[in-house]
Amino acid sequence: MEKKLSKESIIMAMLNASFTYSAGAASLSDIAGLLGVKKASLYNHFNGRDDIVAKTTDFCADYMRAVSFLPHNIKELVQKYPAVSVFKGIARSFFKMHTQEPLFQVYTFVHTQKFFSAKAAAVAKESLTKLCSQVEQILELLVEEQKLATLSKSSAVELAKRYSEGVQSLLCEYLVERKILVMQNPASGEGELFALPETSTVLKELDLLTAFFFEKIV
Repeated sequence: MEKKLSKESIIMAMLNASFTYSAGAASLSDIAGLLGVKKASLYNHFNGRDDIVAKTTDFCADYMRAVSFLPHNIKELVQKYPAVSVFKGIARSFFKMHTQEPLFQVYTFVHTQKFFSAKAAAVAKESLTKLCSQVEQILELLVEEQKLATLSKSSAVELAKRYSEGVQSLLCEYLVERKILVMQNPASGEGELFALPETSTVLKELDLLTAFFFEKIV
């Protein structure tokens, strides 16, 4: 007897197959194989592969909307630490968050599909816009606490945009490193990719990026 299926279990299998083979190469057979069912069973929940991809993109959009660069204790952090330390800590935590399942699959799915799907491109753009907005909020708090030199609104917007684009680019590199590590070590930890060492080039570049943008305006 085949396992009971749900739409969410099929979407998760699509994400897992896409992580391994890429979204474009993941087939219905790959998805069914991960679920231990016959390919025909997938049609009880979706109209076909395109429908699965579309619904997976919708799932990713909802999931990414819940992800925040802004920690709940941001005011406490801003009061306690220097500006550069605040951003370095938050950025590293943001990267760590993206090693958790299913966020690393969600993120890589969207950023692979954005070159082929207008819907996925819109999700990626929305995520970057939110990141920019939250970086702006942190900047405003740091200015209020006199941890940064006074920034004009236009300067804060431009700084947030450039920093966020840099963070997003490095995050993609970070997850590529982790994907390679997982593919080389299939028996990785439950729910999380193997941790990269603190000496990871990408993490060093993240710290350098943060220092470059914020040390000169302290």
